Amino acid sequence: MPAFAIRHTARAALVAAILAAPFAAQAAPDHHRRAEAQCRNCATVVSNHTYKREPERASGVGGVGGAVVGGLLGNQVGSGRGRTLATVAGAVGGAYAGNRIERNMKAETYTDVRVKMAAGGYRTFTEKGVPRFRNGERVRVLDGRLVR
Repeated sequence: MPAFAIRHTARAALVAAILAAPFAAQAAPDHHRRAEAQCRNCATVVSNHTYKREPERASGVGGVGGAVVGGLLGNQVGSGRGRTLATVAGAVGGAYAGNRIERNMKAETYTDVRVKMAAGGYRTFTEKGVPRFRNGERVRVLDGRLVR
């Protein structure tokens, strides 16, 4: 091989090494530090559990309405003392049923989202409404809430 070709190849290799050295030395450490800092709050959705929660107390409108309707229906049954007993029983039963119906109508849906944190461990987040995330989906914790 002629000396000219050897010198030309050696120069090209030296120039390539000099130009590539800053990129090779810099990229790996910075990339890992940034990825580690970003993923401290990363997580993967493990499960969703959706349920309805009734209010502890109803406004009373359902109970009053149920008592009136139950009393009217009970008053249609029997005569004399039996009619009075049926009216009272209908009013009590109607009040209970009306209260339960009102509470069921005002029930709210909640979802418990369980996630596996990238840094290790599990956390559960309770959100109002239907599930927003699917099992296996990658999410982040931001200000105590889950975000995509």
